[in-house]
Amino acid sequence: MNQTMLSVGIDIGTTTTQVIFSRMTIENTAGPFLLPEVKITAKQVVYRSMVHFTPLLAADRVDLAKLQEIIAGEYRRAGIGKEQIDTGAVIITGETARKENAEEVLTALADFAGDFVVATAGPDLEAVLAGLGAGAGEMSKEMAAKIINVDIGGGTSNAAVFWEGEVLDAFALDIGARVIRLDRQGQLTYISERIKPLLHSLGMDLKVGTVPELAQLEKLAAVFAGIFRAIQDNRRLTPASQTLFIDHTHQGIAAERIMFSGGVAEFIYGDQEIRTLSDMLVFGDMGPLLGTAIRNAFAGCPGKLLESREKIRATVIGAGSHSVTISGSTIAYDETVLPLKNIPIIKLCSGEEQVSTMAKVIARRSRVYGQEQVAIAFQGPISPSYQQIKDMARGIVDGLAYSRLPIVVIVENDFAKALGQTLRNLVNQEKPVICIDKIRVKAGEYVDVGKPIAQVVPVVIKTLIFT
Repeated sequence: MNQTMLSVGIDIGTTTTQVIFSRMTIENTAGPFLLPEVKITAKQVVYRSMVHFTPLLAADRVDLAKLQEIIAGEYRRAGIGKEQIDTGAVIITGETARKENAEEVLTALADFAGDFVVATAGPDLEAVLAGLGAGAGEMSKEMAAKIINVDIGGGTSNAAVFWEGEVLDAFALDIGARVIRLDRQGQLTYISERIKPLLHSLGMDLKVGTVPELAQLEKLAAVFAGIFRAIQDNRRLTPASQTLFIDHTHQGIAAERIMFSGGVAEFIYGDQEIRTLSDMLVFGDMGPLLGTAIRNAFAGCPGKLLESREKIRATVIGAGSHSVTISGSTIAYDETVLPLKNIPIIKLCSGEEQVSTMAKVIARRSRVYGQEQVAIAFQGPISPSYQQIKDMARGIVDGLAYSRLPIVVIVENDFAKALGQTLRNLVNQEKPVICIDKIRVKAGEYVDVGKPIAQVVPVVIKTLIFT
């Protein structure tokens, strides 16, 4: 059964904010003999907003009133009313996700539609979302190659490694267009604290209030570009370069291809050259210079640098959703923690369901979401033995040992109640357990689990949509 939905994607980044409306056709395969699954059979972008600068009240606060004004204005220009929106996604990323009122922003913006996917994307999740929006996930399947997508914005570079459409690694660095800022007279107005150890190691004495030489900024941009080359080839970085990683370093996966998205990518794949310092003053940051340096760094490596399908617009364009109901007598749940909303799903592939590796895979994949609640999903055997259920439960518990949040599990085959009971025995009531089955989901989707009504548990699966 097909359903047409009008969806909206709102992306609030360090430097820019944009709104995209899309119309999509959803095929819901739920039926008496089918696993419930949502498929996007058609999608069409019906309106793209202009790219706005993200408004700030101060360095650590988003201007919520101005942001609402910007988004309301885009609804008017699109000729779309809030009541027409069926679903959508609000994603707040980059340095903006670290602002002290980030959660307040998300809550307020959820009023612009109904049942939104609402997420504050930490550095790793931002890398994954940008990589999917840029096309790296699909291209890694098409080319049968490991592909790194690096999304370079104003404050950070967020990188994700894809292989056969799945994420192998995600990480971020404090490299961006606006780590150095200049006024219209060419004076430095801002130097990020995070790059100062690197500047010191390079013998560069840049100071706010002075006018730098173009050669100095070119040197810094070339070093940034060299870091991306070294990461792709898994070559050793200098100690000063390693200080630029946010939270953790990369896993050292060499990739055959690399691609770039974000605002700086517009300059990487363009032909603009920066010949004088005044050429930079129009933008007031290092964006054009950094883009040129990356283009030059990969010029002698034919085939290594791929062009992303989306650059500054590599973002979520909306979300599709579908609802199912599940008999409460065949699953395991703790009503005290319900409802749960907007829980990101980590889907294990067939090879990753092996008991010997399950804990390690879960721990690695869940790192993308920081300390957020996640749901673990996998197919599982059709008729598992008691020992298999015990082994799967142990792998899940060990993989989520770092978290004190509820354990949420979605399995395709029909053994949720037995697995849930085994999980409860292992955690000994230290964590609530939600274990549901007969639902097929994909990596990157989100799930809502509502309170049971007359022994029926409502479940909503939400799918982020990319261009």
